[in-house]
Amino acid sequence: MPIWEHERSSSIILRCHTMRYEREKNMLEKEDARNIKKYIVLTYMIFWLLLGLTGYMIFLKVPLYIQVIMKNICAWSPTFVILIMFKKLYPSMTFKEYMKLHFMKKINPRDFLISFLLQAFIAVAAVLSFFIITDKPLNSMTFISVSTIIPVVIINLTAGPLGEELGWRGYALNILQNKYIPLTASLIVGVIWGLWHLPLMILSGYSGLELVYYIIAFMVAVISLSIIITFFYNKSKNILIAMWMHFWFNFLLQIVIIDLLPMIIALSVGYLILAILVVIMNKNELLVKKEETN
Repeated sequence: MPIWEHERSSSIILRCHTMRYEREKNMLEKEDARNIKKYIVLTYMIFWLLLGLTGYMIFLKVPLYIQVIMKNICAWSPTFVILIMFKKLYPSMTFKEYMKLHFMKKINPRDFLISFLLQAFIAVAAVLSFFIITDKPLNSMTFISVSTIIPVVIINLTAGPLGEELGWRGYALNILQNKYIPLTASLIVGVIWGLWHLPLMILSGYSGLELVYYIIAFMVAVISLSIIITFFYNKSKNILIAMWMHFWFNFLLQIVIIDLLPMIIALSVGYLILAILVVIMNKNELLVKKEETN
């Protein structure tokens, strides 16, 4: 065979392989898009159903511990949907392999420490801002009692951190990062994650402008936290770091007993500033599309 014919044949074969790869890639992207839409809708529906059931139990005045358990079960809807849709989302993987994939990868201990210190700094700054703005003396600050710390830790840990992160970061973030840069994927997950809390925000007790301020502040805080979690999570792809940061976000809100609205507003400003700094200082990690992940 003449050289020019051989080169032409090789070129045709290469184009065929490229076209087939692009077709398969487009099919996978369309399948991922359909699956994540179904995942989000089902997660919202199950959350609302469980929340409605919890409200009915509260109306019936069931024992307080049952109310607390039901409230925590509501937070597990993102993981419940992973279990329900698992075979469709991961047809070539067992659930045991899925768990190993998300929990067995090594995390640098410094990431746990740094992420905690950053969040603690924001919480302290938010509390101090509250007392400075309201012109209240610092010695009037009230903390939760020592006897309630362990129950509060257990309740916070077994709710959002353990119940949500296999869904938000373990599934949604990874799938979205196959198509978008990490920052864009973080923003999408942050919006989904924040709006998922909308019924709880409506039931917060605030109304009118206060409710509007609360929703805006909460959404800003959660979307900003989503960006920061993505940065730390992508370092190891171990979901424990996301659970760790989610826990501290919730727990630090409850250490000092003050009005939640000014606290969440101050926190939203702190997390927004930190998210912007994280993006500016880590452009290669957050503004460049990563290789496909599970």
